[in-house]
Amino acid sequence: MDLTDRRRFLRVKIEPPIRAAVGSTRVYVEDASIGGIRVIHQAPLPDPGEVCRVELPSDVGPISLDCEVVRTVLERALFHSGMQIVAAADRQSAERLRTFYSAKLPQA
Repeated sequence: MDLTDRRRFLRVKIEPPIRAAVGSTRVYVEDASIGGIRVIHQAPLPDPGEVCRVELPSDVGPISLDCEVVRTVLERALFHSGMQIVAAADRQSAERLRTFYSAKLPQA
């Protein structure tokens, strides 16, 4: 891991990216950790510093996360947003996030 990387949790690449939603805006989750996600989207999301709910379907059930938008950059006509997970919307979402994340970790 790069020593300048400020992340506290290992990010895992999601292949292929998973379709999710922020309100009525379609997003694709391209990597995730227990502490945050990175999404690709065509329509703008809330501004950095604002919190929004991300609805993510998964094999273990729907996951609802309240996320703070940390940064958004425009790259080749698509937005890429880094989001810090503030809280899972409920206990089931928290458990499902841990299960989903653990299943995506590289196996030793």
